[in-house]
Amino acid sequence: MSDLPHQITSYDVIARASHCNICRIPQTSTVTTKMLRIEEQNKKVRDIIAGDQDDATKIDAITKVRGWFGPHDNSSKYPIVQDCLDERIKLEEATMKLVTPIDESISAERLDDVDFMDLWYSIIHSARRIHYRDINAHKSLADIVLQFKEHSIPGNEKYNYLYSSLTDFLMASREAYNDPPTPGLSFDLEITAWANLNFFFALLTGKEIADNSLFAIWAMRQALEIPHEDDEQSTALQKYDTYVPAAATWAFGAQTVLFSKEEDLTPRDKKQGNPGRGGTLWTGKAEFSQSRWHFWSERFAEIGMSEKISETTKVVAKDAVEAMERAATFEKM
Repeated sequence: MSDLPHQITSYDVIARASHCNICRIPQTSTVTTKMLRIEEQNKKVRDIIAGDQDDATKIDAITKVRGWFGPHDNSSKYPIVQDCLDERIKLEEATMKLVTPIDESISAERLDDVDFMDLWYSIIHSARRIHYRDINAHKSLADIVLQFKEHSIPGNEKYNYLYSSLTDFLMASREAYNDPPTPGLSFDLEITAWANLNFFFALLTGKEIADNSLFAIWAMRQALEIPHEDDEQSTALQKYDTYVPAAATWAFGAQTVLFSKEEDLTPRDKKQGNPGRGGTLWTGKAEFSQSRWHFWSERFAEIGMSEKISETTKVVAKDAVEAMERAATFEKM
């Protein structure tokens, strides 16, 4: 893969959409404005990627251009997280620096002063910066979350649930999950950043620190349960290149938990949404099951053997198969 948005431009995507028989959107100033905004963003991102900074620093800059969820510019929490990851301070010191102001606000009954979201965006953005192959760094970040979860407020233990429940973490995670890459428009580094984030969520799930397992279905469905084909917006190759790495990270980070997870997610009320539903290739129920797990493994194997898939995507798909096979072997031991 190259760090280009692969031939099809945002002008192509939006202009073609403006003539769509389904949506029948006219070529208005609104469409033109959106085209110009996306093109301007892509130009900025292209310049960032062409620079000589490391990938993590580039992801920082891309986050601002794309408007991804991240810590406040003046966040007091993000530097602490980075100092811990860079081993400038120990985990215990980082934890105390993060929780002490919260403890003080709780003791003073000023809970509204606590910005849990900035803490979680500091964690989430840090995860986005760490390559999904750097397992140790992700584990260090997960340890910060675990230490936070296990913290007890001295003399005020009745409020420990604010830590043990990871207040607002799921909300922050779902907000961040609204920033996926777009086939045909996103650059390779943005696709990698998305896979990095998914690996962190998978690791938290695998370590049973936080349950983000529903994200696994969303990632697997997008990558494996939909028969991707060329269309006016992107090619099948671009779709697989965009979606497969993120899906594979769930096999890397949460394979044991997901392999053994059996849960029927079929909505009890037809008026409810169906977030656990399958794509068109999955004919089973909305569920976690070994049947669905094996289906995902088979699809990864197919992608890993396909001559139409890029070498990078084939490698990550094959690695996912190996991880899933190890999970099955571990279960039998």
